[in-house]
Amino acid sequence: MTNSPKTLSHQVNRTVRMTQPLSRRKWLLFFYTGCQASKLRHVRHYTLHRTMAVEGVMVTYNYSNNGEYANILTVSASGIRFSERWVLTHGSILSPLKEAKIVKKAKGKPILSDEFYANLPEMYVTCEKRQSQHPNIYESVEKLSRERNKSQGDFEHNSYLIRVLTGRICHVWKCPVLDRCSNDILYSWTIGHKEGDIDSQMKLGNALFSVFVLIDLESDKRGVESLRPLSSLLDVVRPPTGRGSTVEVHSTPFGCEVFLNAVTQGSVCGVVGNKPSLLLTDAATALGSEGGPVFTEGPTKQLIGIVVCSVSWCRGEWVGLTLVAPLTAVLAAKLRVHVGAPEAPLQPAHPLQPILTSLDSCCVLVRCGAAWGAGVYLGAGYLVTCSHVVTYYQSNKLSVYCKGVSATAIVRYKTPDKKAYDLALLFTNPDWLGHLKPAVLSNVPAERGESVLAAGFPYFNEFDLTNLVPTITSGHVNSVSPSMIQTSCCVQSGFSGGPIVRINRSKNRAEVIGIIAMNVTIEGGGGPSFPYVNLAVPVTVFSDAFEHYMRDKDDSKLASIENNKDTIQLQWRLMPYRSKI
Repeated sequence: MTNSPKTLSHQVNRTVRMTQPLSRRKWLLFFYTGCQASKLRHVRHYTLHRTMAVEGVMVTYNYSNNGEYANILTVSASGIRFSERWVLTHGSILSPLKEAKIVKKAKGKPILSDEFYANLPEMYVTCEKRQSQHPNIYESVEKLSRERNKSQGDFEHNSYLIRVLTGRICHVWKCPVLDRCSNDILYSWTIGHKEGDIDSQMKLGNALFSVFVLIDLESDKRGVESLRPLSSLLDVVRPPTGRGSTVEVHSTPFGCEVFLNAVTQGSVCGVVGNKPSLLLTDAATALGSEGGPVFTEGPTKQLIGIVVCSVSWCRGEWVGLTLVAPLTAVLAAKLRVHVGAPEAPLQPAHPLQPILTSLDSCCVLVRCGAAWGAGVYLGAGYLVTCSHVVTYYQSNKLSVYCKGVSATAIVRYKTPDKKAYDLALLFTNPDWLGHLKPAVLSNVPAERGESVLAAGFPYFNEFDLTNLVPTITSGHVNSVSPSMIQTSCCVQSGFSGGPIVRINRSKNRAEVIGIIAMNVTIEGGGGPSFPYVNLAVPVTVFSDAFEHYMRDKDDSKLASIENNKDTIQLQWRLMPYRSKI
């Protein structure tokens, strides 16, 4: 007699039903069967055709008991509808409800109280209306009607056709993987719109950050039955893509039907955790995008994640990046199953991987007391960074970190404070940085409109710098002059001194065209407010001077960098520098 491994869904439900203690033999048999089921899940996941339909939807509800305001006071989020019946969304949709406090106090424990779910409002799920697959007897009449009214607009277009379904929340839970990430790494972040009482808002936002909500469109059943659809969803989810890859986000910002299932693309800027537990992407999203599905790029899009935060603040600055939770980590933690890596890679290496590797080998973290930024390795122990990063180097230790190695550095040259070009040249023992590779400095000036990358260290775990790699964002050169480059890359504190990079595809390498110096702020605002508007010093400004100094050790060669022309100084202070006559 042959034994066939059970499906993952069967294993999950079997785990729920088991209440009697197991003998050692039965326990080993059960464990072996579970392992076989996990292996079978990977085989099915990567080889069988996926039949489950997955689409982005908008989830809303009325939270006012007053009928006059019920249709005005609504809360919305995006969501993932799968298998026609189920919708997965993010816990931020619960924020205005009193039940949110119950979720906060639960501290990760599953909420199974019937009273809790009975008091939750009815949910409305808005999705795109699909064309019928079966022709009807009125098809010819409808076609004739559309042709006659074509001059007034194609009102049969999908953008005008929507469906609104009703459902009930059947399960609410907190993901322990995201919860640990929030406590260990995002402890200084404010999740959500920065308004009103920041302290209470931060506590509630962080409490709901790792919460997920499952909605049933057909039944009011709650409890362990919710594990079946989640295990089915896990079967069609792909592991997250790596840093530098392109992702596509489907979301409905602001709860507006006009933006239903809007699509934005961006790159994965950073990966948090070893599993990983969180992805950072520069795909543009807005409030209400939480819960939206995240797919891989290409014609065969695969579901890899769910948006958990579109607006966040760190150290008083708007982060500007979208936070995405990998669904493999979220669902595996909920179902208590192990999701291992496949034996062979599912797709070839990302085309940008050699470029990312070269950036990792020349971009370093620079720390001077409480201040930190990035630096670019020039070779022979020399690094370039920003002057304001090392302002207090005379009274604080100056260190650089890269690929698990820490080295003490000294300042060889520094432009005056608050003066263009805000540059500093550092030196350390080259034997300590033997694992680094000098950056390639481009002698071709930047061109307006060209695609570029930015690298820096805005977020890192200061207690574990072993696997430190730079965060990389993508954008374009918006404007350029001989003394300044302005790009649309997302930049925050920690990017100062980092490179703006051109991708030379013919030589398959990264070429540094500028050093990030600042982004635009509101005067008196207390910090950067526009992370997508930033300024960089062109390489052509300093490359020759630094090269001559590194070769001859002649300080006079550095004098050319200190350009005191009023035009340049006013330009870097973002003030008018042309005569109005």
